[in-house]
Amino acid sequence: MSSWAPKRVLEAAAAMEWRPDGATEIVTGDYRLIRYPGWALDPSFPAAQVTRSRAGRPADQVIDEVLGRVARWGQPGVAWWVSAATRPEDTEQVLRGRGGTRIDAVNILACDIGRGLPELDVPAGIDVRLVDDGPLFRAAAMVTVRGWGRAEPSEADLARDLAEALRDLSGWASFRMLALIDGEPACTGGCTLRGELAHLWGAVTLRPFRHRGSYRAVLAERLRLARDHGAALAIVKGRSGTSAPILLRAGFSDYGEERCYWLPVPA
Repeated sequence: MSSWAPKRVLEAAAAMEWRPDGATEIVTGDYRLIRYPGWALDPSFPAAQVTRSRAGRPADQVIDEVLGRVARWGQPGVAWWVSAATRPEDTEQVLRGRGGTRIDAVNILACDIGRGLPELDVPAGIDVRLVDDGPLFRAAAMVTVRGWGRAEPSEADLARDLAEALRDLSGWASFRMLALIDGEPACTGGCTLRGELAHLWGAVTLRPFRHRGSYRAVLAERLRLARDHGAALAIVKGRSGTSAPILLRAGFSDYGEERCYWLPVPA
């Protein structure tokens, strides 16, 4: 049994929120609203998102305030994430009542790797590499671009991101892995280390290579390296249709669902 209490795991999940370079962030006592930069967007990832809301005011008041900010940004709407921790408790109901449409859901999953690594039954023949140079970084970046349907970055952006990745790797603050099948880049995924916590992120497998074990191979190496560098808990947000079943079979525990609603700015 894990030594990590559910409240502690959920607090760790809240600390996973991504704020990339170029983002605009508004944090109040009631919510966190972020406008993501264009390079981070894909068809399923809207620009304006409320990543958490813990308001002491009526939901309608908070929603009106957020929609006003989003409209001033020139965005067509906002993606609003809710969970059991969202306050007020009727926020999800109010979002639906105002025309909000559910567009995404993830499960908060965690594994106590301090007590041992899960058995992932990685198939033979998958070459998994730590991304520690320019060619590997470029290959991993292209897997991300193709896998998520994002715009291809410029050479300047690639150079900037490579420098940042190598800087993070030098102190083991963050790292990423790349899996190759038959010499072809197939899957990538990253990990950020914060003391005892290993935050897993960004895993994607290209469609031609799915169901061949590359995700498990990348997961296994991320967990091994995370534990080797002091992590005791691995935490990730997984989707029910892709990574969550693999993670649950590997011994991760489910700590609840986060759901996302798209709410258009009123005409």
